Amino acid sequence: MERYNLSAEHLVKLLYRKKINRVTTTPNSENFFNSPVFTKVFGNNSVNNNYKISWEEINRTEIRLKTNFPKVLRRYYHECGDLEINSCFSSILNLDEIGFSHTWEREALEDDEVSNDEIEKALEKTDNFLIFWTENQGVWNAGIKKEDLALENPPVYMTTNDDLYSWEKVTDDIDTFIILQILDNLQSSEFYFLTFDSEEIDSLLSDKKISKDELLKNPFGIKERNLKFPTYSIYDYEGDKIYIFQMKDDKFEKCLLIKPSVKKDETSYADKILLKIAGILSANDRKIIKKLELIFEDFRNYLRNDINLRYINDEINNLSDKEKIKFKKIELKIVAMILFLSENGYICYLDWKCELEDFQMISDVMKKVGIAENICNIEDLNLDEDDDIEIWSEEFNKVFSKKDIFIGNINTSSDSYSIFPVNKENLKKLKELGNRIGMKIDFLNYSEGEKNMEKNWQEMYERNKEKFRCKIDLESYFTEKKIGEMEIDTLDIGEVNLPTGEILACDPLVELGEAKTFLQKTPVGKFPVKIAVVLSEDYGNRYACVKVEFNKNKPVVYELAVTGNEKEMDEAGEDEFYGFGVDAGMGCVADKKSQDEYSKYWKKLEEEGNADNPYDDIFEELLEESFKKFPKYQRDCGDWANFIIPDTDLNIPVFASGWGDGYYPCYFGYDEKGELCGFYIHFIDIEKEYSDEEEE
Repeated sequence: MERYNLSAEHLVKLLYRKKINRVTTTPNSENFFNSPVFTKVFGNNSVNNNYKISWEEINRTEIRLKTNFPKVLRRYYHECGDLEINSCFSSILNLDEIGFSHTWEREALEDDEVSNDEIEKALEKTDNFLIFWTENQGVWNAGIKKEDLALENPPVYMTTNDDLYSWEKVTDDIDTFIILQILDNLQSSEFYFLTFDSEEIDSLLSDKKISKDELLKNPFGIKERNLKFPTYSIYDYEGDKIYIFQMKDDKFEKCLLIKPSVKKDETSYADKILLKIAGILSANDRKIIKKLELIFEDFRNYLRNDINLRYINDEINNLSDKEKIKFKKIELKIVAMILFLSENGYICYLDWKCELEDFQMISDVMKKVGIAENICNIEDLNLDEDDDIEIWSEEFNKVFSKKDIFIGNINTSSDSYSIFPVNKENLKKLKELGNRIGMKIDFLNYSEGEKNMEKNWQEMYERNKEKFRCKIDLESYFTEKKIGEMEIDTLDIGEVNLPTGEILACDPLVELGEAKTFLQKTPVGKFPVKIAVVLSEDYGNRYACVKVEFNKNKPVVYELAVTGNEKEMDEAGEDEFYGFGVDAGMGCVADKKSQDEYSKYWKKLEEEGNADNPYDDIFEELLEESFKKFPKYQRDCGDWANFIIPDTDLNIPVFASGWGDGYYPCYFGYDEKGELCGFYIHFIDIEKEYSDEEEE
């Protein structure tokens, strides 16, 4: 292994070492490509003149712009500017696109028919930047100050707004900036890589027998680059891997393990499936998934070192049939994943004759994946210690299936059980993934009667799914200025935190603690919440629709949000729908975890004797404060608020419900590719309910 400091050019050439050999050696020079590492990494083929960006093109661009590029940027364009790693999440500009910010801004202002005097005044307020890199959707642009272009490796600035007036320095040099973009672009590149955070790096250094002090000695320092961004690399010749360590404040902040390509064995297709399964079972614990990636990447070594699996490795070596070896290896990886998840508390790996107290350890797994005790408490079950794991699981499923929590099991064709808590939606995903590699995952003793009920409901829903789709383009409520004869406007009321993607809507003053989540799942994260307001002097300003926005795509279909409890869909008419009831004039949208935390908070208020009703004890003051801060389209008692549950980062947006009490549907909007765009609560059919015919 060799250690060296990296420039952007050297990093990219290392990444592409199997495809190109664009290296330049200089006699008696100490540059990177004259170091001993050169021949080991690139071999003897050191000349490759297949450059797609010529010096002539660069010269012509400089003439067009009436300026000279900094030396580092000139060289990077020639040596590496055409490679795909430069154009994933963000992109280096083509030479015919590169230009000055003042030129771009002048053209935009001229298109807006702004006078020349006003244009000159606007341009005087900001520096002029040579823009050479951009985010692919135009969120930001990066450039070099015009007066810094004479420097060899000048600072880089980035726009901080949608315009070209607001700039902020992001790196002290071009090299650092490009390195940052390359490392970000790895995520959607052809390169195989793993990322380790600061907490994992010490164990990685130990495993690979890498000395931190030796790494920092940097024996192959690049003297022609004055780098401000310390990046160190270890090259593993035997494994053909690069370990790139990023430093911040004299500490290792991140490490990336990168391969130019991955030689996949016949079972590597199972790795991705098992990692997805592990992600579901571990509630997307990134550390778990990363460690499993390492196990699968070097599986033979893992088998040799793991005493629980070593004997099975001997079985593989003794097998002669190729297909037997392949399927046995997949079985081994399944067992390795199960044991690893069990060691980390995400699976209970139990013998068929286990004790009741062993089975009750499932409660620890539930806590680990975020299932609160007030939702599923195993102490609530009437379990006989003389029974067995299947009977205990049957009782668990019978009681907690009403809350969509079940005992799942991975069948390893042995006398052991690998059990875990799971909801129906995730179990469905697990079964589909498992079937692809012959891995049997299912409920453990969930009665056939219950399964048939679920199947019958699903079939009923599929028969009627199209009938219940919303015929109104709900997104138009947020993009148009008028619907029918009525003017509309939009309120932005902040964000909603959806940490589980299990979403619900209800009257927060009546059934926030009991409302069921919808079967359709949302992305996980924080998303904007908007309200479409109908403006009317006669009827007052009314909230017609509430949207949780997941992206800017346009929905082409609106599917009814369902909980699985809907009945008699076959008998329902075309103009009927299922939804939630409002008895106190308010609606809300929330995540399942927020609902659970709200229930805990309300229970605490009750125990302290401070709970009478949610409006008086929580929402009244909150709504009044909202009106004072944001009076637009609110009455003085308040019509919307964003309730943050104390001591959490969870919140519940609440809002007035259209005409008040009633029954309201919810919809999920999907774009033409089937991607979820938004969640909508439909309070008022504006065109219908404000029409002259409706008034008569």
